[in-house]
Amino acid sequence: MQHITSRQNALYKQARKLTGSARERHKQGRIVMDGTRLIRAYADQFGLNDSMLFVSQHGATHPDIQQILKTRSAQQTYLLSDALFGEIAQVVTPEGIIAIADTPQVPPKTSDDFRVLLEGVQDPGNLGGLLRTAAAAGATSADLTNGCADAWSPRSLRGGMGAQFVLCMRERTTLATSLADFHGTVIGTSARAEKAIYDIDLSGPVMMIFGNEGKGLPDEVLSMAHQLVRVPMAGPIESLNVAAAAAICCFERLRQTRVSAGKSFRR
Repeated sequence: MQHITSRQNALYKQARKLTGSARERHKQGRIVMDGTRLIRAYADQFGLNDSMLFVSQHGATHPDIQQILKTRSAQQTYLLSDALFGEIAQVVTPEGIIAIADTPQVPPKTSDDFRVLLEGVQDPGNLGGLLRTAAAAGATSADLTNGCADAWSPRSLRGGMGAQFVLCMRERTTLATSLADFHGTVIGTSARAEKAIYDIDLSGPVMMIFGNEGKGLPDEVLSMAHQLVRVPMAGPIESLNVAAAAAICCFERLRQTRVSAGKSFRR
């Protein structure tokens, strides 16, 4: 590893700019990943050949980080003092490794039969967690409208924990654009819906739409859905976190499709 000891180092300045500026990341087409799990998830899909790795002195002694350095070939790897590393770290208690890599482009799947569309999901943590849930439940793509948080921000990436690397991501889209190339049932979620998610058939191609954490889906979006569903609740709670509601809906689809195929949930 090359040692960087000064804040005036050109590469260190570049790293600080990328970790601190969403505009700069978009301009350069780069993402910032903090921690071994996220970096391994990226490396498993795309490799690290075009990435930069920054490691703290303390992190360099961590077995998981040492494993990444031994088995992953990054073109540029730099060792920083803990103080310098702390200035570019994205979390309060950093693990000790950051990767800066190209923003991935996952191509559409041949069988795109389960898609999620996010309308105005503004919290990066919720957005990332929702993407992670959707991918775990078998979604193949995710469409995000203009009102959504940046799917590639460090916080969204931490929430997604690799989901953005396996889903075909379509950003700054609209429902009309998504519907143009989707041939299946479009399901909108609304607390006012008469039917519960458990009451409808979720087999076949399905697109699920999830809305803003506070306002939900706007009426014009609800009007374009084929089915409206709600998540039934027994307690005196007005609504669920959007990521929690999405988890219930997405895994109900997984349950139905596995049951219809005669599959068990056991590995």
